[in-house]
Amino acid sequence: MRVVLQQVDLDTCLTGLLLGAGTTDDVTVARDGATPAELADPAVRCIEAGGSGQMELNNFDHHAAAGSWPPACVQALRAVGSAGSPAMELLVEYVAEVDLGRGPVVDRQADDAGERLSLSSVFSGMRLTVRDPREQFFAGMRVLRTVLEESIDPFGAMPPRPEWQVYVAARRRESAALAAMLEAAERFPTAGGRTAGYLRTDHVGALRALYAAGCEIAIAYAPAFRPPAGGAPIRKFTIGGRDGLRVDGLLGPLTEREPGWGGPAHGTIIASPRRGTDLDPAEIKRLVREHL
Repeated sequence: MRVVLQQVDLDTCLTGLLLGAGTTDDVTVARDGATPAELADPAVRCIEAGGSGQMELNNFDHHAAAGSWPPACVQALRAVGSAGSPAMELLVEYVAEVDLGRGPVVDRQADDAGERLSLSSVFSGMRLTVRDPREQFFAGMRVLRTVLEESIDPFGAMPPRPEWQVYVAARRRESAALAAMLEAAERFPTAGGRTAGYLRTDHVGALRALYAAGCEIAIAYAPAFRPPAGGAPIRKFTIGGRDGLRVDGLLGPLTEREPGWGGPAHGTIIASPRRGTDLDPAEIKRLVREHL
């Protein structure tokens, strides 16, 4: 099987699992997405790499500016079926909720060992531990396959599986570092009466941290973001809206200044161009303040 994806996340890994991708397949993590030829070839499975809504061509994406498509894993489930598996359907439901920014947070559930993490956080810890994007894809599918095979409730706290402990430790270290930086977050009101928050950090999870701190709109600025497909660090902004709040109204003003901004069709999260951004934080905060 030939597989092309643009980044490794819960949605792309579950889509790969649904499509039957494996370690012996030809998997490419392409920073610029699939080529036109790859998108036109149904023998190539393109996962969040372009071709939104073109399931008949085995393209599973939902990031086009026009149209409204569900996350890639929902598209893949419709294409291949769940083989009557309620566990797979539940996992797709969970991953779709996380991908749409509505995922439940169970990270504050405590046991005798302290904090317990959600499936999303275990997956995040995997990405912090496994650096090679292609290996991340396979490792992510292994985590999801374990959830299915062990009948683990994806909406609950994850059990202390030995093979996940290195991921859990990495995620906890990242969370602690992010919590320390959150004290420096800037909060400001918007013209629409929303509370916005801005945080400069290269740590993972800034949007969720700002939401948890009471911000309805979150701006994360990573001055040295490492692209999922590899390459030199870039400057990156990510802007999100809590509880389904759309922020894609900013795309017009942003693309006037810098082409390449975009995000999923649901509009609750947008990001700067994949090549990086030349806009400065003051300009981004001003646009958020005026337009949201």
